[in-house]
Amino acid sequence: MTQSAAADKRTQAPLVGPIMQAGEMADLVADAVAIDNPGSEVHVRDHGSYVRIHTAGNCRLTRQTLSEVAGRPLRIGDVEPHMAFFAGHIRTTTDDIVWHTNQAAARPDDEEGAGR
Repeated sequence: MTQSAAADKRTQAPLVGPIMQAGEMADLVADAVAIDNPGSEVHVRDHGSYVRIHTAGNCRLTRQTLSEVAGRPLRIGDVEPHMAFFAGHIRTTTDDIVWHTNQAAARPDDEEGAGR
């Protein structure tokens, strides 16, 4: 079973989150995810050229925390070129990225019900 398909044994929720190219941005994202997801175990797996950063069921990364960890202003868009892939469904805004197991929950509120 791959990490992206694995489930957190404590919650039985699938692991979701970014798969980053190894480097500074992966380190910043891992640190920020740990802060933005209090009470969640953050799984960080270094595979050499890429790093899997996952939490069970829901994983949030905010622009504010990422900038604080980096010590300089960053945009959510600065993460995307370094994100090779991700596990789960994704919702991206200018202020955060949320990976989630439920596609409907990953949609912004104003789009709920769209396409149904």
